[in-house]
Amino acid sequence: MRSRGSIAIVGCGPKGLYALDSLCEMARKSAMQHYELHIFEASSHPGAGPVYEPGQPDFLVMNFPAHMVDAWTQGRGPDLVSWSKDMGMDVASGDYVPRALVGQYLFWCFDRVVKAAPSNLSIRLHATQITRLDQRMGSWVITPGNISVNDVLVTTGHQNRSGEEMAKDRTTIDAPLLLDTAQSFAAVPKGATVACKGFALTFIDTMLALTEGRGGEFVKVESGYSYQPSGHEPALIAPFSRSGRPMRAKVQADRFSPPRDATFWARQLDLFQNALSYTAKEPFRINVWPALLSIADRVHGTQDGAARSFFDDWHAAPFDAERCRDELRLGYDIAMGVAPPDIGWALAEAWRRCYPQLVRWLSHRELCKPDADLFRKVSVEMERLAFGPPTQNVGKLICLEEIGLVSFDHLIAPLDSDITINATIPPAGAAALSDPLAGLLRNGHVEAGILGGLRVNNSAQAMVNGVAVSGLSIIGRATEGCVLGNDTLSRHLHDLPENWAKHVSRAASAPTATILERTV
Repeated sequence: MRSRGSIAIVGCGPKGLYALDSLCEMARKSAMQHYELHIFEASSHPGAGPVYEPGQPDFLVMNFPAHMVDAWTQGRGPDLVSWSKDMGMDVASGDYVPRALVGQYLFWCFDRVVKAAPSNLSIRLHATQITRLDQRMGSWVITPGNISVNDVLVTTGHQNRSGEEMAKDRTTIDAPLLLDTAQSFAAVPKGATVACKGFALTFIDTMLALTEGRGGEFVKVESGYSYQPSGHEPALIAPFSRSGRPMRAKVQADRFSPPRDATFWARQLDLFQNALSYTAKEPFRINVWPALLSIADRVHGTQDGAARSFFDDWHAAPFDAERCRDELRLGYDIAMGVAPPDIGWALAEAWRRCYPQLVRWLSHRELCKPDADLFRKVSVEMERLAFGPPTQNVGKLICLEEIGLVSFDHLIAPLDSDITINATIPPAGAAALSDPLAGLLRNGHVEAGILGGLRVNNSAQAMVNGVAVSGLSIIGRATEGCVLGNDTLSRHLHDLPENWAKHVSRAASAPTATILERTV
């Protein structure tokens, strides 16, 4: 079959779904052009992908409230809350729902997009994992399958672990996604001592898999949670990390009263936009970061410099068990409306509120080295402070530590354990790429910027030495640093899927476009 618009999407989790939907919308507007699309997704639920696999257990929940999950633009389809009601489920807008439920929704959205695709867009789904992309005579050849296309979009999400990963042996388990907890942790016997590398969201998933996932039961009480063991738990779960710093709980919407109103925030966002427009040799250090700190001071109603002092103290040294314990409880009490918001909460809220503007300002911008170094330091800590787990999961962690099933006594150095679980995920950007992106990097078809993300332009085209690579585009986690904030289901934070669809449509209709024979 001959087609001037032969396209491939490699990887079809949420980012691939958004690109597919954008391409369908573009095809409707160019009815005279035929598009032939190949989608490559190895998981059994395209649209959801492995991270949101519908078969995972319900205790693995989102750290993103339900009302923010919407796969559509311009109200063309139901958001998660509306869809859930249509399916007979009672989901409130502020709920942190199971990832499995979100996976069901995304898979339903994929099915709807495919069934409603315009007649000038033919779609073929390949349930396979791509290992190689090669550029030949102006086209891209996909392996396996030997399929040639004009344009290929890679949206493969999470990649391989870093080169420092621990030696593989029978006492070490990798658990980055926990899709099948029974299989993942079959090697962890009850009564074992377990060291967990990592102290972020994947650690919490691991902790829950080894407790609630083994038949234990959490019961809500006035102070938080109590736990009824099943008898199948490990004897001890001990997290360790470089910093020992925990993640702060997200607020419980029905218990927390924001200290500032919409009028206040409209003024702060205007001030922040002004700061983004200033020119300086080191704009993040000179303009942007000071503006965020000043907003945090105003949110808290405290003297200038309070947010900076908090951040410097927070980042100064690794946390010991006592400080970790106190910080978790403080964050939980603030989130539940029991304690007043502190300057740390104010700084996190400033980061959250200003984040969309920060994404637009930083994306596709090459920072100078001092700015890049400061941004890396700030963004890692703000991930802990601003984008932590839902309140319920922090309450469960506090509970398990109080009864001695979780220990903070080994935060900096691991204990001598029976089993070590690597409860980290690969770093974003180019630091831990899988094929086909790893091969593209080796062959010089992609390159990384100063913050580590693969360089792309605002149409998602790969960029090398300032020039767009013909027919090659990337959206998602591999670009983190060039594009800010890829780890989100928000359809509205980035417009790359829409821009990519416009670009491939223009390329397909251009007079010089190459007509290719497809070989399957």
